[in-house]
Amino acid sequence: MLKTIIVDDEQPARQRIHRLLKTYSELTVVAEASNGEEALSLIQQHHPDLVFLDISMPVMNGVELARILSDDFPQLKIIFTTAYDQYALEAFDVNATDYLLKPIRKERLAKALSKLIKPQEQEDFITVREREVVRKVLLKNILFLHSDQKYVEIHLAEKTLLSNESLKDLETRFAQHFLRIHRSTLINRLHFYGIEQDDGQYVALLRHTDTKPVISRRHQTEVRQFLQSSDD
Repeated sequence: MLKTIIVDDEQPARQRIHRLLKTYSELTVVAEASNGEEALSLIQQHHPDLVFLDISMPVMNGVELARILSDDFPQLKIIFTTAYDQYALEAFDVNATDYLLKPIRKERLAKALSKLIKPQEQEDFITVREREVVRKVLLKNILFLHSDQKYVEIHLAEKTLLSNESLKDLETRFAQHFLRIHRSTLINRLHFYGIEQDDGQYVALLRHTDTKPVISRRHQTEVRQFLQSSDD
């Protein structure tokens, strides 16, 4: 797990990076800072592995901070962020891992993080028992998961299967594939495309099914943020 700190003097910029990073189970954001001096203090406190560092900031800019960090924390990885591409050469002069132009795009972020996150062999299926047969269900074919007391329902386009695994365990194992929309429901990010209001409740729209799982009030903000980042 890479401990990460986000440094930017603009709160919306920090929020955007934080939101984009939520899909990476290999990272955990331990702190945020709005200027270089605050960031230095937090880095000394948390000893992170990675810092997203804005270049143009008051008090101490990102390049100045990076020069200090290169001496005191030589193993620390730095990804610079800025709205101005003229800083690129200066950024790489202090051995930055990468350099991202704002607004940061998901594809460009993924490319930067690929230098730091080692590809892992991950299961792309769930094993379930159907009568006397044990079968593999590909994650890409699962529309949503719903906990029904003792079992978890695995909803596919053509049928529903049952799993003995808990919803929480499935969420932990496949965090990059599923999004929680209710305490009893996870939806497949791949098939989720919209939200609508139905009889006073918000529901998720999923491809390949007419079923519309309910989105609880507690999870509405996170679900909307995911849709917004998917459209960027």
